[in-house]
Amino acid sequence: MFPHLFQGLDISKFHCETCELAKHTRVSFHISSKRSSHPFHLIHSDIWGPSTIPNVSGARWFVSLIDDCTRVTWIFLLKQKSDVSIVIPNFHSMVQNQFGVKIKSFKTDNVRDSFNQILSPYFQSQGILHDSSCVNTPQQNGVAERKNGHLLNTTQVLLFQGNVPKIPSQVLDNKSPIEILKSFYPHFKTSNVLTPRVFGCTAFVHVHSQHRDKLDPQAIKCVFLGYSSTQKGYKCYNPSTRKFYISADVTFT
Repeated sequence: MFPHLFQGLDISKFHCETCELAKHTRVSFHISSKRSSHPFHLIHSDIWGPSTIPNVSGARWFVSLIDDCTRVTWIFLLKQKSDVSIVIPNFHSMVQNQFGVKIKSFKTDNVRDSFNQILSPYFQSQGILHDSSCVNTPQQNGVAERKNGHLLNTTQVLLFQGNVPKIPSQVLDNKSPIEILKSFYPHFKTSNVLTPRVFGCTAFVHVHSQHRDKLDPQAIKCVFLGYSSTQKGYKCYNPSTRKFYISADVTFT
């Protein structure tokens, strides 16, 4: 009614309580460009699940562990969410033994039943800082949330297409996560250096003579799934018998 009374005033400094209650919105989040300067200084983690259908081993969850510096990602399947209390200490031991460093901090979502209650004593005993996001604010754990979304999308692509290329990331200056990790640890070698194969392709696993009769087939027709993390062999699956095989004696078509 009297606009001349408000000339020269900064309207942005006025706060209306009624407007706050009626028109309040969430804070916007921007993608952070900052990354740790060294591997394992910060690990992002998130638990996904439960899946409506368990896998053949009974797992319905998975936990992702992402190194902030290199973006190298480890995935562990879980039959129960509480299994994370075993996975995290084992992962930390692996990092210390293989890379000679200790994890400095963990960033997770606000899952009280898994991280806050089960793992808080472990984090405290190891001197690991634990930073969790606010309730219903997954944006604060964006690295792990985006990684899980990427993993699920990739899973769909693998199931539908049967092939996915290994493409470097622009976020990492067009280098793959393993390349970044090796720049810090030149002597680090991946556990498997077998020839890359197409996911889902037909694989014939050799049956050794001591496991078959003379007139039995000398190979089993399977589906190629990937590579063993503990043996130098291909991981294959026989849908008809629901059995897994890890073997170096495999041919592909």
